[in-house]
Amino acid sequence: MSTRYEIRIACALSETIRAAFSELRAVELSPTSTLLTGDIRDQSELHGILARIADLGIDITEVRTQP
Repeated sequence: MSTRYEIRIACALSETIRAAFSELRAVELSPTSTLLTGDIRDQSELHGILARIADLGIDITEVRTQP
């Protein structure tokens, strides 16, 4: 079973960076905000995604689950 998450980050993503998150849908909300959404299986997968974001030096502004 998976949970749908929204991860809001504080930048626009290049196509190269978007490819690093192919399991998530990326929607640019503004030049300084992108929303990543997708179904994440468990906490381990979530932490892996968050670590990839942090490794790229991208600020996370919000993480939340969707019903």
